[in-house]
Parts: sequence; C-alpha cells; structure tokens
Amino acid sequence: MADTSAQHIAEEWVVSHFLSEHFEGKLFSGRKLTLKWGGQFAFDAVSEDGKIVGLISTSAARTAGGKAAIAKFQKLKADALYLLNVNGAGQLLMIFTEESMLKHFEKEKKSGRFPPEIQFLLAPLPEEIRAQVLAARDVASAETSPKGAA
Repeated sequence: MADTSAQHIAEEWVVSHFLSEHFEGKLFSGRKLTLKWGGQFAFDAVSEDGKIVGLISTSAARTAGGKAAIAKFQKLKADALYLLNVNGAGQLLMIFTEESMLKHFEKEKKSGRFPPEIQFLLAPLPEEIRAQVLAARDVASAETSPKGAA
C-alpha cells in the first residue's frame, strides 16, 4: 500500500503556513464539520471561526503515464459535494498544490461544470516538500503499474 506521509506533510504545510499567510494570520486546522443533511465530513482546512472551509489536493492532473487523472478528478468533484453542503461556512475553498490540477478545474468551472461558489487557490509547496510528494507519487505509480505485475 502506498505511503501517503508526504501528502500529509504537504497538507499540513498548506494548513499551518500557506493559509495563515494568505489570510493574514488566521489560524486553520483540519476538522470535522456538520453537513446540512446531518452527517459530518472531515475537511482539510477550517478557520478557527469555521467561516472559511477548504479541501486540499496534492494531485497532478496527469498520471505518471501521461493520461488524464480521471479518478482524482472524480474524487475532487465528490469532495466538492461535501464542501457545498457544510453548515455555516461563508467561504469555500479548494486549494491545489499542483498548477496542472488547478488549471483543469478552472476549465471545468469556466465551462459551467463546476460550482462557481467554490474558490480556487494555488499553494506552491516549498521545494523540499514538493520533492517528497513527487518521490512518493513515483513509488505509488510503480506499485500500481501493470508493468510491475508478475
């Protein structure tokens, strides 16, 4: 099974550093919030007052083989359903660490295939963390590649 610790480090950096700087000192943390239909969902980034709620993607828009990352797109679209239905939030965010994924969703939004009320942010990772994420992605790709099957 793929090691996702690099992605967790990247998400933690976005929450503790990038968002705090972007929103001028506001503190964020990951936490569960109540949804309009009564259940709860764990969001990656929630401001202390709960008014800003976001999800973080460390995925690229293309697979290691160069194909569109359809499964990643579908997961982010499914997560957007929860974001749209969180109680009490005034600002909804999807934060991308990969510009390729941001550009994909900007095209989706522009063509009317993604909710306009969700704002997008690009959070470029520090080089050391980015290198860890890319290395972990390479390992995961090798593990799941049909070429590696015996």
